[in-house]
Amino acid sequence: MLIKLPKRFFQDHKERDLDTPTVVKENSRNVWVDASDPHLAELKSDADYYSLMWDMGSFDKWVFGIARSAKATVEAIEKSTGA
Repeated sequence: MLIKLPKRFFQDHKERDLDTPTVVKENSRNVWVDASDPHLAELKSDADYYSLMWDMGSFDKWVFGIARSAKATVEAIEKSTGA
């Protein structure tokens, strides 16, 4: 099963040289990854962190777009995997 994720946070995660799921398909706004990819848990953990830190007010306004994309990433993964 493929999971559709926002590209903005995915690219940020990848650019920080963290373990990143393999992209199966992509367009200008989204990437699709396999739900069974072993690096999906690392991506979700990172997105959870960004989402939580944003909710706590720990980030400046310039991180707004990445934080919103992180929230959407967490929601997409949880919806697709039930976790």
